[in-house]
Amino acid sequence: MKTKSNLFLNAAALAAMMLATTAALAQNAPAAAPKFLFDENPAHSAGRIVRAHETVTVTPRDGGLDVVVAGSEEGYPGFSIEPADGKPWDLSPWGHVEALVKNTGEGTLGIHLRVDNAGEWKDSPWNTESVWLKPGEAKALKVIFGYQYGRQPGYKLKPEAVTQVMFFTGKSNKARSFRLEGLQAGGPAGEKPPVNPAHVRETPPGGVIVGAGAKFEHPPKLEAKGDATADWSPRKTVLVAVPAGKKGSATVKPGLGAWHLGPFHEVKVTLRNAGSTPVAPGVRVDSPSGPTDAAVAAKPLAPGAETTLTASFVPATSWVGVSDPNQKHNGGVPGTGAKFESNNANGVTIVVPETAGGAKLEIVAIVASATPAVLPDWVGKRPPVDGDWKLTLADEFDGDSIDLKLWNIYTSNFWDKRTHFSKDNVILKDGKLILRYERKTGFHNDDPADTSPVAKTDFACGIADTYGKWTQRYGYFEARMKLPTCPGLWPAFWTMPDRGGVNTPEGHKDNPQWKRANTGNGGMEFDIMEHLTGWGPYRFNFAFHWDGYGKEHKALGTSNAYVPADKDGFMTIGMLWLPGKAVYYGNGVEIGRWESDRVCTVQSYPILYMVSGGWANVPLDPSKLPADFVIDYIRVWQRADLASPEDGPKPNDGSPKSQY
Repeated sequence: MKTKSNLFLNAAALAAMMLATTAALAQNAPAAAPKFLFDENPAHSAGRIVRAHETVTVTPRDGGLDVVVAGSEEGYPGFSIEPADGKPWDLSPWGHVEALVKNTGEGTLGIHLRVDNAGEWKDSPWNTESVWLKPGEAKALKVIFGYQYGRQPGYKLKPEAVTQVMFFTGKSNKARSFRLEGLQAGGPAGEKPPVNPAHVRETPPGGVIVGAGAKFEHPPKLEAKGDATADWSPRKTVLVAVPAGKKGSATVKPGLGAWHLGPFHEVKVTLRNAGSTPVAPGVRVDSPSGPTDAAVAAKPLAPGAETTLTASFVPATSWVGVSDPNQKHNGGVPGTGAKFESNNANGVTIVVPETAGGAKLEIVAIVASATPAVLPDWVGKRPPVDGDWKLTLADEFDGDSIDLKLWNIYTSNFWDKRTHFSKDNVILKDGKLILRYERKTGFHNDDPADTSPVAKTDFACGIADTYGKWTQRYGYFEARMKLPTCPGLWPAFWTMPDRGGVNTPEGHKDNPQWKRANTGNGGMEFDIMEHLTGWGPYRFNFAFHWDGYGKEHKALGTSNAYVPADKDGFMTIGMLWLPGKAVYYGNGVEIGRWESDRVCTVQSYPILYMVSGGWANVPLDPSKLPADFVIDYIRVWQRADLASPEDGPKPNDGSPKSQY
């Protein structure tokens, strides 16, 4: 930004317009008196306004600041406020910085407040909050230290070393204006945002929701619908009653927010018929996006008898994609796949059908669990369909180091701004490939000369792909994997196009990577297994992306694919890729398919990677690092009638990064 002026504010004049601090002072810890960050008298000034962008005019008036932003193409026009003495502010006695902002313009306006520490911009050493104001509307804009973007946990700001605060808006060709009053530090040290019930997620210890061992910070509550009643018994079971000739349901709901059932892939409900009439109940697990399939008793439960029904998160009908490739985004054919979100469960419902004599049921226990999967014998040995198949790639990772004639371990990081790739985080041990994510300062691709956005970061991981070294069009691609559990990570097994070309400098000039890997012109990104650890280890995304990543980008798939792990904690995921068809498998069972003329027709290469973030993840928790994405093997088969001369290995010099 260009410096326009250095302006000083009068603390005494601002005092008349200070924000109310009653809520902040109500915190459990005592709060120091609010600290003004300005004074018009330089001898008493705590701060000054600097670096106002050339399109921004800041004018002191009546104890506040009038700010006018001229229309321009500038992305984030605004101004900064720094300590007057050049030394960082020590705001450690307080918990937040806040101001009152009023939209004095004609259109809706977004105003952003950022509080900074010193540091590299790549590390984003700041906390930011925003408000949106209608014309004439005024609101408090507050940044609580350590929280940002809707008061979610963020960068752990050091309040004892605040280097500046910034106010800015977004890009607009129209002039905007706002007034700022009462900028101050306030609230108690260590302040936390008020709890938003919608954001509370509780995982029941041991999966126990009802029954022996149930223990909650927020005990469950009951909701009855239809003609049902539901009450807790003295022994903390649930009694459900429905009159004769009537029907209804009872739901055991979280006491606050939702349950995070990500560590599980099923819920077992034990029911006892406490009445005198046989009844065939059903159970399901609910979430705002949709429930699991209902598990219904195979036959009526006799009076006095007990049964356990299992509501699986795995849908009974696997996902099917809409065949029309011109639909930009869709989640599949209605009635296929799962809508249930295990990290956002809001109830377990028992459905009681109509009976002639009425029904009385006791919910003896509700327990979420993760029964290990038992795989068909053919998994890992052959593709799931008949044909003249040949194994074309098999890496069991049995050596001491990864095969660099097959794999690249250095490449660009297009996915986050936090992670650098290092050879030290590509580990072969006990016949497995380990991509380890850890907190470790280093250079991207172990290259001090790297100039990318992740040239030097504090987090490292490994990657392995076969770009320029091995490709295949069509076939069956399979990997056996164990997913990490540290919050905030994004491991995946996927493929991208590689149209190849002459592996020479001249050939690269004519056919650079962005052309070779273009998902248009018959190319496609296959996301075979794409996981966000915030979901829990049994849920992932599979998808198809094509026609680039700009305005023509198209995609379909589901983020609600559930696959249990085997007894060793691994899941085996595969993709059958045939002309006009792609079918995904989990542990040998079909979990999704898409049949369309737009299915990829271009040579492609496999990728195994892990970075942080993702579109619907939780923040990274460095205290849970290191974390490992473990791959037992990757195997690929080709059917004889689909093979082509371009399939297979490519000449290369075994460098850790593809030359071209």
